[in-house]
Amino acid sequence: MSHPSTNRQGDEPLPRLIYYTAQRIKNLAEKLLKPHDLTIEQVQPLKILASTSGLSQRQIGDECNKSAANLTRILDRLQNKALIERRNNPADRRTSLVFLTSQGESLVRDVSELLNSFAEKSTQGVTAKDQAICRRTLEKITSNLQHIERHNSTTTAQKER
Repeated sequence: MSHPSTNRQGDEPLPRLIYYTAQRIKNLAEKLLKPHDLTIEQVQPLKILASTSGLSQRQIGDECNKSAANLTRILDRLQNKALIERRNNPADRRTSLVFLTSQGESLVRDVSELLNSFAEKSTQGVTAKDQAICRRTLEKITSNLQHIERHNSTTTAQKER
């Protein structure tokens, strides 16, 4: 399989180019986060909790688009690092609410600055107009993918009957 940088411009299917770009972004971001002993997956719930503390795991999972099992694993690691704490939910004893610790709040501030700088550098030379076009295009592709997922789920459910 060839890499997009070795092909003539425009030869690569757009989903493949998006995949390669996302992989490169993820790899570089992971390198930036390594000194902070964090991964991209761990940053997502931390940033969500920084803006709205005291959420249930389900709420965080919905916001991160993570399965319950995957999110539990991520939150366990964050709790072991003393970045979050789980507290009993006074409204529902079967669930807990998740809060950032002071150490977690401090780390989110530092890491957010780092990632914001990375985002700015990665879009350097891309006009605001081009960024808006790209954003709309990616939102449309995401919508198309969600439609495909729903269609496939419906088709699979019908076949299982």
